Amino acid sequence: KSFLFFVYLTSVSIAQLEDEKILPRNENWFMSSSYGLQISGIKSEDFINSNVTPAFTIDLGKWISKEIALQLGFKGFYFNTISDSDRHPYNFIYGNVLFNINKIFLGGFTNSEFFELILYPGAGYFYNHYYDQPNICANVGIKNNFKISNRIDFSVDISGILGWDIYQGNEDILPSINFGAIYSFK
Repeated sequence: KSFLFFVYLTSVSIAQLEDEKILPRNENWFMSSSYGLQISGIKSEDFINSNVTPAFTIDLGKWISKEIALQLGFKGFYFNTISDSDRHPYNFIYGNVLFNINKIFLGGFTNSEFFELILYPGAGYFYNHYYDQPNICANVGIKNNFKISNRIDFSVDISGILGWDIYQGNEDILPSINFGAIYSFK
């Protein structure tokens, strides 16, 4: 895990060395990666240290207009529950539709070049290796992007994987908060 985080930070640092004109978001491909924390559940009893686990994402997407992008991604690697002390390994492969709220409601307000608010719904294939069981789950979130350079954004992503019988036999949620970087291609 430490190695992946090191590779992630190194790639962001190298990409920041580029100095070109700010690119419009319309029709650009982008790649993002983030690292953060997740828990199983949202009830008050779920907020204990033993239930906090790392969350890692990697995504590839394309803006199809100034307001809308399509994205494919991966999230993993494991979560804990309050019902046992075992690691619950999983893989989640998903597709999202991203909506740039700045462009939709503010029409490209001048601050939108520095800050973007992105809402996204999506769905994907969740595989719980602990139970050896697949599941189709929703993926919803809100992402705040802050422009660092012409091609690099810093992101704060609050999201949740929602599904039936992910870990306790009824409606389940794996909420997370991730911090990462987005690289926009020409």
